[in-house]
Amino acid sequence: MSLCLTPRIESLTSQVTGRRQSFFAPALAALAKRPVAQVAGARILVAGGAGSIGSATIQELVAQGPAALAVLDPSENNLAELLRTLRSGSVPAPASLDVQPLDYGSQLARRWLERQKPFDLVLSFAALKHVRSERDEFSLLRMLEVNLVAADRFLAACRQIGHGKNGVFLVSTDKAADPVSLMGASKRAMELLLWAHTVPGAPASLIDGGTADALTRATSVRFANVAFSDGSLPWGFLQRLEKRQPLAGPSDIRRYLVSPREAGQLCLLAALGAPHRHVLIPELDPKRDTVTFRAIADAVLAERGLRPVEYSDAAAARAAVDRDIANGGWPVVFLPSDTSGEKDIEVFAAPNEATTACGLPGCLAIPGLSPNQQALSELLTLIDGCCRLGQPVPDKPTLTNAMSLVVRELRHHEAGRSLDSKM
Repeated sequence: MSLCLTPRIESLTSQVTGRRQSFFAPALAALAKRPVAQVAGARILVAGGAGSIGSATIQELVAQGPAALAVLDPSENNLAELLRTLRSGSVPAPASLDVQPLDYGSQLARRWLERQKPFDLVLSFAALKHVRSERDEFSLLRMLEVNLVAADRFLAACRQIGHGKNGVFLVSTDKAADPVSLMGASKRAMELLLWAHTVPGAPASLIDGGTADALTRATSVRFANVAFSDGSLPWGFLQRLEKRQPLAGPSDIRRYLVSPREAGQLCLLAALGAPHRHVLIPELDPKRDTVTFRAIADAVLAERGLRPVEYSDAAAARAAVDRDIANGGWPVVFLPSDTSGEKDIEVFAAPNEATTACGLPGCLAIPGLSPNQQALSELLTLIDGCCRLGQPVPDKPTLTNAMSLVVRELRHHEAGRSLDSKM
């Protein structure tokens, strides 16, 4: 697990955003006054829970006293750190605490789920979340397999076994609104998949069929960039400092930013307080609440007592590291974005999406649209088949076209260059 849950990171984020208290404090106060599914005494399952956002949400949940917490995540290192954090914290860990290094959509995870007493609340953060994951057809297929195929089988298992009677929550992203990347489109399709599992009479799995009761409460959330979350560019700034390497990023892109603690709070609000079949979104202001990556880099350097030294050439920046550090500076390279799948600024709701008040100050909700179940089923079946031995691996344009049949609003931005080619 990254440093994202430390007071230092919360302080750095506060400096960049200018917020001295959580943006979601009023919504949390409103939620406390409403009759919602109780966390206290509940059995909770969190898939993909050892990453930055999942870990932050787990800390919010643990503070409310669940009776049992189980976490599935294929990263055994992150699971170990999550356990250490929970066992060492000021809030006692649940009496029943279980972590398993399992891929949430795998057959082994299904067998584990069949052995468990029903979980009251189910939350999933399992995803490949980087735009760079569409670098080629193999990484793209893996992203689609995790974000869609595995999600379908996980939801089917929960429905058939009886997990999540008080709520099932899957995390989405702001990139799902009017997506220009296949990662964003995959999360938009994931939202549609979640709604498909709420339809009475719908098959237990859109791939494998079967029967099960429909989900009676399902919610999702789209939110901003989480400051210093695992693998993010700001997290990368911290790694570059440790490795004495230049800081680099786009100069022309602005992003909404929330702290790790705010991210956990927003997921808690969505899981407990959003209406059934709705996506919760924050009412962040595009002028007040967006930041540049350069501003984040400057804050990181200032905290270390360093000043940025600008370069327009990556090679020159790399060559200048020792000299600049000796003079109290640090080389930075910020140039206009020229890679696939990037927007200048993100939005939380597309122009054709309705939003409604949901009784949580600072938040709105987007009603889930009924999906084209046949098209969604065909997409998942295609992805699942392409991942099997002996089946042809389609190229990226073919997968993009297949995705656009489900996510009609996809307008893929193809620049012919991946983030992998950048510092």
